[in-house]
Amino acid sequence: MNRSFRLYVALTLAALPVAAQQRPRPAAPSTYTPTAAERQTVDQRAGELRALVHAGKSRSGSPGSRDAWADAEVFLQIATMADRLKLYTASSQVANVVRGLDVGIARARQLQKGLSPWTTRAGRTIRGYYSEIDDTAQPYSVVLPQSLGNSSGSRWRLDVVLHGRGTTEVSFLQQSLPPANPSPTVRPTELGFIELHPFGRANNGWRWAGETDVFEALRAVRRQYPIDPQRIVLRGFSMGGHGAWHIGAHYPTEWSAVSPGAGFSETRKYAKVVDPIPAYQEAAWHIYDAIDYAQNLFNTPFIAYGGELDPQLQASLNMKEAAEKEGLPFNLIVGPQIEHRYHPDSLKEIMRQLETHTRPQLPKSIRFTTWTTRYNRCAWITVDGMVSHYSRARVNAELGGDSAQIGTENVSALTVDPLPGNIRHLMVDGERIEVAGGQVHLRRQGKRWKTASAPPSGMVKRRGLQGPIDDAFTSRFLVVRPTAQPWSVEAAQYGISELARFRAEWRDGFRGELREKADSEVTDEDLAESNLILFGDPGSNRLLSRIAGRLPIGWSRDGVRVGDRKFDNGAVPVFIYPNPLNRNRYVVINTGHTFGAPEIAGSNVLLKPLLPDWAVVKPQGNARPQVLAADYFDEAWKLRAEKSLK
Repeated sequence: MNRSFRLYVALTLAALPVAAQQRPRPAAPSTYTPTAAERQTVDQRAGELRALVHAGKSRSGSPGSRDAWADAEVFLQIATMADRLKLYTASSQVANVVRGLDVGIARARQLQKGLSPWTTRAGRTIRGYYSEIDDTAQPYSVVLPQSLGNSSGSRWRLDVVLHGRGTTEVSFLQQSLPPANPSPTVRPTELGFIELHPFGRANNGWRWAGETDVFEALRAVRRQYPIDPQRIVLRGFSMGGHGAWHIGAHYPTEWSAVSPGAGFSETRKYAKVVDPIPAYQEAAWHIYDAIDYAQNLFNTPFIAYGGELDPQLQASLNMKEAAEKEGLPFNLIVGPQIEHRYHPDSLKEIMRQLETHTRPQLPKSIRFTTWTTRYNRCAWITVDGMVSHYSRARVNAELGGDSAQIGTENVSALTVDPLPGNIRHLMVDGERIEVAGGQVHLRRQGKRWKTASAPPSGMVKRRGLQGPIDDAFTSRFLVVRPTAQPWSVEAAQYGISELARFRAEWRDGFRGELREKADSEVTDEDLAESNLILFGDPGSNRLLSRIAGRLPIGWSRDGVRVGDRKFDNGAVPVFIYPNPLNRNRYVVINTGHTFGAPEIAGSNVLLKPLLPDWAVVKPQGNARPQVLAADYFDEAWKLRAEKSLK
């Protein structure tokens, strides 16, 4: 092992204790209140940067040039969050934020000249991108090798590294800023690969918008650097270990290898759930519980890690048990006599193994499991439809000679793409289907499979249009405020309080700003590009009034109707549904995320749906509303039979 690699391992070990706290947390450190002079300095620098960014973005003519301004604006976002969420614990952190604003100002002035030298600077550098979800500038950092500029034509391995719980904008900035007084004789550590450190919108366990952040940051890096798509590694420790289990198992053929350390891999044991919970909540655990996706470890090398004395070793043991039930080997490295951190020898061995793996362009064999069309792709197989969501769906596929063998379970539609040109027929659940290579769409009709011209569309649950309610906030959305007279005072008050709750929790928990418009301001462009989150009732919200007659839950001045069930006008429906004005986007009624501040402040395992596709609730003042009825829609977005209501 060369000297620079040993140094890299040492630096990694030194950094981990700061960011790797997924265990029960100690009392939060006391906050530091900036002095009047410090506040004045921050405000002055922030104002200067804000003006430069606003002017620069206004002049930029192309999306690419606009995106470049995120590298400057991200420091403004960091300073805003540090102040709003009181993230300072020491005066030195205020100084770091000021340094960051100075970096942003310098970048903005360089961008005015068409320059961006920081994008090729060796070592760790903080960067930014504009999120498609809410247009905010979100941070990430990259670590570039010294030799990057001297390797014309070369493609580089990329390691996506997920941080642990407790990371804030302030600590992320501190890790990414160069030293205030760098020594001219110290050169950045030569990694031999590029590292991407997503921020993940802070500490949401790499779920929901935190998951989207990983892929938005990844796309930003791949646009700018010569990344080898067959050598993209995913790794993380503690909360980042959970993220690696989750994202690695749900997107199994995106990575050349995955290395989760510690974290958690299921809900019941980790959250110590003992009391009965509604069936619709337990069904939603299948969205994220990595143990339910253990079969997918067949497709990608996983190198699991846990300290021998770390309670979070259990995450790997859970996955080991689940993998062995699937008949799969399991690669687990245990750090001897060590708690919640990497053992140096273990980390060296993990990094050695990661270097040996390359993702195949077209794997011959696939073993794929999913429970939702949100996670529906494995190499050349895409699950376009399921017989029933939140039940296990499987696809086992094999290329051989001039045919492909495909076996399915709980699958109603498939796409095979790319299919090698030498493949002349498919055997799907024993049925022979003639093909001519390329892309093939298949649909189940009764017990038989038929070719189709395209994947399912319209009123059918499919990727990005499958629910539950919380799914609407993983892609671009727009909040629509009511401006007219409500039918129900209770519903109006509930909608106002829910919007206020969502606005605060989106800002604090997901580090964003809601995109909001009044009901009279929504444009055709909004309908085309955004999920619409409507608050109010058909009396108060003009947009909701336009579509009310095309929704599955009836609403009148007298109350709410769900199928044959009636609820008085103090009840409020909350639900997700394909927007009748654009069937490729969601509409959500009267709610943000169904979990809230207690879950965001608690363990990441709690960030799971508390409501399914729809519910009727009774407001309870400041307490959580009483759930009168709740359920999922069926695969055609229709109400299920009365007996399924919980």
